[in-house]
Amino acid sequence: LGKMNHQEGKIKTEFHEDEIDLKKIFLSFWERRLLIVSITSSVAILSVLYSLSLPNIYSSKALLAPATAEDSLTSKLSGFSALGTIAGFPLSSNTATKSQEAIERIRSFEFFSNHFLPYVKLENIMATKEWIPEENKLIYDEKIFNKSNNKWVRNKPTLQRAFKRYKSTISISENKRTSFITISVQHKSPIIAKEWLDIIIYQINESMRKIDAETAENSIAYLNRTTQSTNVQSIKEAISKLLENQMQVLMLTAS
Repeated sequence: LGKMNHQEGKIKTEFHEDEIDLKKIFLSFWERRLLIVSITSSVAILSVLYSLSLPNIYSSKALLAPATAEDSLTSKLSGFSALGTIAGFPLSSNTATKSQEAIERIRSFEFFSNHFLPYVKLENIMATKEWIPEENKLIYDEKIFNKSNNKWVRNKPTLQRAFKRYKSTISISENKRTSFITISVQHKSPIIAKEWLDIIIYQINESMRKIDAETAENSIAYLNRTTQSTNVQSIKEAISKLLENQMQVLMLTAS
């Protein structure tokens, strides 16, 4: 019993000491309340001033929808898996949607270098410092680009650096339920942001239209060769349906 009383007394003492420590901490903070408030206020004010000193970043956004349903040759053939194996068709059920394909193309270096960069100014990507709304004028960083003689102060930025900056200015995502694509472009000038967005939308539509047309033409040629090499009526009928689908794709890309 004596031992239990001793342990209880020890527990009470430890609890009492903890309570005293918490009071000391609280009193310590209270005594330094003016210093704490001053530091917090100073940090908040400096943060606001720094934010106000930064140039505005404008965003141009668009919501895009796939023009047609998936009509790729591979997706059509996936419904004829047994027949395709016999005929030697390259089958796969794990094909990407048009929306996913468009997203990956827009993010690619090939799209940037061939379908975006030729229609914009490199200095607008790499050297823009701020935009003056009243004059609709871009101010460039003089350490990077000299506007007076249109020359780069040091070395001209590489395509890889420009591509990295390009990727940081665009944001693109797909709604998995609707397949709609949301794409936005950021820039210090809202006019430039809108121009770039229009370029991206037009160029992705044109490039994918040409790719679809080329794929359809190759598919038609392949199917025509295949139908001539088989005497199985069921295979010929299936190929005829696939040819009809690819002809539809070809007509849509030509319009």
